[in-house]
Amino acid sequence: MITDITPCGILAGDCSLPGETRNDDRFVGLLNGIQVGRDRFVLVFTTRGFRGTDDNCSVVYQLRDGDYDGRIIKEGMLARAVDDWDVLETGRLCCRTHLCPAPFGVPKGAVIDGKPAPSANVFAVTWERKARFIDPDTGFMLNTRETDPWLHASSVAIEWLQFRLNDDDDDIEIIQPKAVMRQKGFQCAYAFCNADVHQMMQPAGAPLPYNDDGTQWVGSGFFDTHFAGRGRIAALLFTFNPESGLYEWTRTSPILCNGVIEPSLARLNDTWIISARQIASMKAAWGGSVAWMQTNDLFGDPPNVTTPSEPLTTSPVLITTGADGGLRLFTNDANISPYDHPRDPLYCWDIDPDRDFIAEHRRVVFDSRKAGVPIKRESGIAVDNGKLLPHAGGDTQILAHRVRPVATNDPRKLGVPVTEQCKRAAGIYYAKVRYDEACDGLWRFC
Repeated sequence: MITDITPCGILAGDCSLPGETRNDDRFVGLLNGIQVGRDRFVLVFTTRGFRGTDDNCSVVYQLRDGDYDGRIIKEGMLARAVDDWDVLETGRLCCRTHLCPAPFGVPKGAVIDGKPAPSANVFAVTWERKARFIDPDTGFMLNTRETDPWLHASSVAIEWLQFRLNDDDDDIEIIQPKAVMRQKGFQCAYAFCNADVHQMMQPAGAPLPYNDDGTQWVGSGFFDTHFAGRGRIAALLFTFNPESGLYEWTRTSPILCNGVIEPSLARLNDTWIISARQIASMKAAWGGSVAWMQTNDLFGDPPNVTTPSEPLTTSPVLITTGADGGLRLFTNDANISPYDHPRDPLYCWDIDPDRDFIAEHRRVVFDSRKAGVPIKRESGIAVDNGKLLPHAGGDTQILAHRVRPVATNDPRKLGVPVTEQCKRAAGIYYAKVRYDEACDGLWRFC
């Protein structure tokens, strides 16, 4: 049981790599984390700029000592954003952007049932890439309504690479270079997987262990938001190949639900829980329900969909099974916000799948006004994308979330350009979730 959620400030706000710093007008925008050794942790994040809405940039990693909020040992580039990508081969250059990085794998030195884990120290990280046009006269990024819709349809893909923690535990080594992710058996054809889909996008949650020995992981994707039948979701199975020493995408489930995006997975005992963001809710003035599904077989028949009356949200939704075994939902709800705000505060609910996914025991994760975040009202604010990072043991677990101004350098967004003070406050913040007793970590070590 959660006894307390204590905000702890910024977990990752600044990147030190050339072209990705605060002075380059960038901040840490989306993040996931993974334990890669007994006392080594990797944060994988995308940087973000202020040239327009969703100015997502490069994929960066930080190797940290002791915990997710520990000392930075090494920082490096995984995928760099560029502004000269001719993806349509028309001579019109665009930005190559990246978002929603998601790592998975078994830590170095981990043991399962008293034996070394067969896939230990092999990690994969996936992310979405897409193209965006920049207005050459203003330097501002065009949104989807101002640009060629085929730019997004033709450029969106999931990329991945694989890495290991080096022998000295002071950096990572790339063992599979960056490539477009395709299901095994679909490496060369137009189709990239066995599902009848055209394009795939990446949700914000990371894959989870699927079997007991850590050689299979399950993630999710959402498909075809730029085609008819907008918004479909499915589960993806990743399997470790002992001959190559790498993970492969080996299976795709049937389409689980339509009219939704950004799925999130959680394991609750022997049951899989799926949540997703309804496309219709994003356009509703006061939001809409979260779509929920429950199944014992992610790759079997599609489960029934439940849409409870609370919460109602227009924001991203993420679910996690906490270290104490409880199912938690992280999102916003303007209907209960003391400021009638769609993305402030960020809340956490306990979810009971056995009672039609009723949401109860609401807790505030972060309230920007009470915390004194120096983002001006006229610049807008978004406190969102809350998630529990994989637990490493003890009675506290790290909860990461984003804080950013809504305003950009383009004054057309909100009527005012974003200020330097507001920019400096943007980043990934975190809190420590305290439980009423110590909980085992996800992994054991010899």
